[in-house]
Amino acid sequence: MVVIVGIASFVYANKTPKNPQQLGTVIRKIEPLKAEIPKADTVTASVTAKPSTEISSGVIITEKGDEILVLINKNIRLPETYEPGDLVSIDGLVKTTHSGLLLRAEAAKALGSITKAAKDEGVNLIVLSAYRSFWSQQATFSSWVGSAGLAAAETFSARPGHSQHQLGTAVDFTAESVNLGLTENFTQSKEGAWLSQNASKFGFVLSYPEGKEAITGYTYEPWHWRYIGVENTQRMTQSGLILEEFLQRYGVI
Repeated sequence: MVVIVGIASFVYANKTPKNPQQLGTVIRKIEPLKAEIPKADTVTASVTAKPSTEISSGVIITEKGDEILVLINKNIRLPETYEPGDLVSIDGLVKTTHSGLLLRAEAAKALGSITKAAKDEGVNLIVLSAYRSFWSQQATFSSWVGSAGLAAAETFSARPGHSQHQLGTAVDFTAESVNLGLTENFTQSKEGAWLSQNASKFGFVLSYPEGKEAITGYTYEPWHWRYIGVENTQRMTQSGLILEEFLQRYGVI
């Protein structure tokens, strides 16, 4: 079922907050600010998630969050109440910056496999962020609006409902080599390079590639990887499309 909302919120695809003025520094824990998020003007979206599907206007609320190839972006969001039914803890499965992180069962299993494979090659991947609820994302986005301003926040942080983290299949990786932060320097790190070469073998793809900001709506994030399964990852690689384009063509909403 698809619900079309007339007033949009500038939608986005989620991510752990990154202050553009502090690029390369360690992420600090930010307490939610009581910052009111201004309502955006009405927008017109033209989105194709299946060849037979055309959306003419408005923000779309999708009920297909459980689908591995659901499209979530600045024009399509999840309901406030959506939470995957098969979330599992990744504590003890992989090294994390803090306890209590969750992922969907299939994604968690793949995460265990990829981190083990990396470790076998002397690469220590660490997870900083995984599943994030609608309300947690609301607090995160509000914090960034309060500290960086709305215009800047929307280039690197998703409004609630528009975050891939709410799907329970997106992971933010970090490493000791980048001081457990989220930074573009991760690209040059041993861990970032290993992911670029091997992540697709385990069903993970980069959500926000460099130079594709006009397509994704977000700045480059070499740490943010979404699980879509090995077969789908192979199809995407063969297509030459980035994730946003692939889901617009072959995904669901």
